[in-house]
This record gives sequence, structure tokens and C-alpha cells, in this order.
Amino acid sequence: MTQLMKSEKIYLKDNFRMVDYAEDVTVTLDQLLDEEFLLQYLKDIKSEFNTESIFVAGSQLMKRLGFNIVLPTLYLLTVHDMKLNLSFNRAAIVPNRVGDKWLPNLYMDDLEVELIEPSLREDERRKLTEELFAKMDQLVNVFNKVSRVPKPNLWENISIYVYWLYEKKLKDERFAEVAERVDSDYQYLIFGMSSDIFSDDCNQLTNFYWGRRIKEDGTRIRRTCCFYYGANSDRKCCKTCPKAKEDLSKPLPFETVKK
Repeated sequence: MTQLMKSEKIYLKDNFRMVDYAEDVTVTLDQLLDEEFLLQYLKDIKSEFNTESIFVAGSQLMKRLGFNIVLPTLYLLTVHDMKLNLSFNRAAIVPNRVGDKWLPNLYMDDLEVELIEPSLREDERRKLTEELFAKMDQLVNVFNKVSRVPKPNLWENISIYVYWLYEKKLKDERFAEVAERVDSDYQYLIFGMSSDIFSDDCNQLTNFYWGRRIKEDGTRIRRTCCFYYGANSDRKCCKTCPKAKEDLSKPLPFETVKK
């Protein structure tokens, strides 16, 4: 194991909200795998999303976790050939606001990484991605049971950030030297990763990659809704929402269920 350089720790914090120092650590990720704990936690934080709905809070929290957990792990793999030691009992949610949005940081008590030997890269990539998405599969299943957000919506909450990372973020000129690795890893995630990792026997990254609609400006339109419009009083949707405007005034799923 080796320690990340200070410059990389700063990059992870500024770009993916991953930190190795925090004063206000709330819950560890493994605690969220407990149904009773997750239900209480969603009740506790639902006001952060401006909602009384556990359904909306569950969807919005999964979006945050998809960003916090998946992106730094894949970034370190693709850009630096590093394997992040991401244990759910060592990773915790740190409350954080950016403007009027609740965008928590993910705290790791020790940002340990393992350098990947070039000759072992394909096998190490397979192991890392299988471990990562198996953990996300566990989270999706528990969130589905507790918040009743459908699994496809939860998985697309995660998948959209993977697409953004490889189609937008890592296409920046600063990553030109690893452009081949960016393309190779993205192709693997979409077409090469085994469906056996997922409880529904379907590579969920592939599932939402096909049939996508893309606007002229490159914006990818979702196939499912994240219910962001239920987290603001104006019922504004996100720019990738697939819903028609008239649908936004209709009651949310389980909108009458407050607890």
C-alpha cells in the first residue's frame, strides 16, 4: 500500500468530494446496509433535500453516493493505475453544503492505494470493478427496500456519473496522456464487465448506455427519473430529466407517505 500525494488528495476533494480529514463524521457506509438504520437516517436527512418524502430522499442520497463512491475509485484506476482500498466500514458520510445544496463529502480514514503492475492490469481492473459494483449492488437493494425507489432509477442515478466521467471529465486535455486507457476502461465497464456482479444478472452500466437520447449540446437524457423535482418547492427538474413538463405537477410516488 502507498499514500496519495497531497496534490492528488486535493484533486479528489475538489472534484469528487472525497476527503481524509473531517470533524463531523456521521455514519459509515456499512451502516447504510442495515434497513432499520437506513430508514432512520433518511428520516433524519430528508429536510436536507427539502422534502418530507423518504422516497425522494432515498433517490437523492443514492445520487450523492454514486458520485462519492464510484467516481474517485474509477478515476484513480484509469488515470493513475491505482487501486483504492475502499472498505465500507472505513468510509463515512460527512455533511457538507455547497450553496443551497446538500453535497456530502466521503471521508476515508486513510486514503491507501495500491499501485497496479502493468502486466496484471486487466485482472486487477476486473477485481476492482467487481468489488466496487458488488458493493453498489448491495446499497441499491437496501435502498430499494427501504425507500421503495425502483432499482432502475437507483442504478441510473449511479450510471449517469460513470458516463459523465468517461465521456466528459476525462476527455479534458490534461488527461491526454492516458486517453487510450480512458477509452479502454470505459469500453470494459460498458461491454466487458460481467453481469454476474449484479443481483438482477444485468450489467446496469450497459443497460442505461443503450437507447439513450443525447441533445445537440451533448447532454444525455435519462431513461428514468431521479425525482429531483420533488426536492424543491418550484418542482424544477434536472436538465437530464425524461419527464414531460405536465408530469412534474402530478403527485410523486408515495407522496402521501411521509414516514
